[in-house]
Amino acid sequence: MESREQSKTVERIKLVVYFIKKMNDMKRKVNRRMEGKYSPSLIAFFCMLFSLLLVTIMLFLPNCKGVANDGTLDKIMNATNVHYIQTDKEDIYNNYFVKNYSRVLSGGQEVKSVISSHVFFVKAAVFMDDIFTRDKFFDIRFLALIYSLFYLPASYLIIKQACARVKRFSEGFVIGGLGILIFSDVAYITYFNSFYPEAIWFITMLYCIGATLSFQEKRSGYIDLAYLILYLASASILISSKRQCAIIGIILAVYCIKLVFVRKNWLWSVICVLSALYLAFLSILCVIKLGNDFNETSKFHAMTRGVLFQSDNPEKTLEEFNIAPSYEMLADVSAYDSIPFIKVDDISLKHGFLDQYTSLDIGAYYLRHPSKLFGMINISIKSSLNVRRSYCGNYQKSAGMPEKAKSLFWSAWSTFKDTSAPKTIGYLILLTIAIVLLFGKKYTLRPDDDRRSTVFLDNLIGVIIILLSQAIITIVNSGDAEMIQHCFLVGLGIDILSYFVFAEIIHKINII
Repeated sequence: MESREQSKTVERIKLVVYFIKKMNDMKRKVNRRMEGKYSPSLIAFFCMLFSLLLVTIMLFLPNCKGVANDGTLDKIMNATNVHYIQTDKEDIYNNYFVKNYSRVLSGGQEVKSVISSHVFFVKAAVFMDDIFTRDKFFDIRFLALIYSLFYLPASYLIIKQACARVKRFSEGFVIGGLGILIFSDVAYITYFNSFYPEAIWFITMLYCIGATLSFQEKRSGYIDLAYLILYLASASILISSKRQCAIIGIILAVYCIKLVFVRKNWLWSVICVLSALYLAFLSILCVIKLGNDFNETSKFHAMTRGVLFQSDNPEKTLEEFNIAPSYEMLADVSAYDSIPFIKVDDISLKHGFLDQYTSLDIGAYYLRHPSKLFGMINISIKSSLNVRRSYCGNYQKSAGMPEKAKSLFWSAWSTFKDTSAPKTIGYLILLTIAIVLLFGKKYTLRPDDDRRSTVFLDNLIGVIIILLSQAIITIVNSGDAEMIQHCFLVGLGIDILSYFVFAEIIHKINII
């Protein structure tokens, strides 16, 4: 009996070895046939066409998919004069995605102005709908159409830059396929059929990274200038989409300074410095002009679901804020509980608790206790790795799906992250180490040298800083209670890092 099992094991091993040998033979044949014909642009183009097919299926064909409103979108809808046709909260919040809206104000409603690039895109979609339909309704697929038109070139750009690192067709083919798997996942694309700002964040981040990675190539000054303009345009939209994104402008401005080393040209240096000053100025302007993304409830959670949540001794922690020790019972309390322990507008919270601290005080607390901040960042990565809103459905009610149902179509990457991917800060640390090891050895600031590794290292370190900035802003202002609403760029940033690290490892180990 034992010898029979051993023989079966040997047969399986032989089969695996045979399969690997056949795959290697096929790989060599394909690479020989494509030698001298390899084109990152061509691979990226066909990936873009496949993404177009996926986007069409997800967003525009019958039973189209989107993301249900979680109750945070009313301000954007109001600012663009878009309103629900039906009023049943079970149909319009969380459970089901809504495709059609009214453009007619009903009793008690009024349009309130909101300044942001996000509102501009929604208004553009409403305007387009008015031109083509000339009715009193808004079909959100017009917004998805606008997003899709901007998304497809962005997907082309980022996949092309990843494929430009390799010279063999087999490697480029796998890297392109991996790009489609990650950046065309249903978790990202369904945001196009929604009023959430995540769609803008996703698309503009792809443009920013794709545009800056393009500087790995040595080319004419006119092309460099064109990509710098693309970078500035996408960065401007990202920065002005929401106040929490304004700080990203400073990070992106620093990268403009790094671009000075790309060319030996005084005019190029001046342009880069002026670009950095522009992004820094826009960042400060957005902090001043854009409305606050956090409210009194967020402030409550910053203490109860942040500072006190991580504290080993809540009573002693409260003393640092001159708050009475009796409030230690609020540790771990959330205003979003089905039966709240206390309401945020309670007079006992207004005086003696909420008036004793600001977000600056909480930021200073985390500076004094970095281990607590480290713990909260760990929570933010766990909460945000999968960018899907778990409590929001993807289907319309007419599709006949259960409440909060999620689409499984082209969801392999988000499913993997949800079920198998490591959800700790340790994974981010591992990615950071891998980035330094993979790209740090050939780092240079000399314009005449091969700058591919330098450009990749600078960009990916910038992505790490961006995702950490968004996590920290959310932690300081709302603890862990609103991470899914504000930490989308944390999950996207980790996906971008994972993609380029995996792509480089595929190239380095030479198995494909």
